[in-house]
Amino acid sequence: MSKETQEKAKGIAKAFKKMSENNTKGTFTAAATKDGQPDTPEGRKKFANKVLNDPDASPKMKKKANFYKNIINKD
Repeated sequence: MSKETQEKAKGIAKAFKKMSENNTKGTFTAAATKDGQPDTPEGRKKFANKVLNDPDASPKMKKKANFYKNIINKD
């Protein structure tokens, strides 16, 4: 494993730990479900795109949507 890959893995692990400590784990999924999206990766990805394209979405929700698209559901 390269040094760069190890650093990325550490960063991701740190982000997940922070979400668990702050009780924010699952809030994006909950918001997507509340929006009417199915509880599937495709539904959450659709919600992430919707949030990122919404000029009225909160910066915090946009950050979560961006995290979901770039880290959780990479395509």
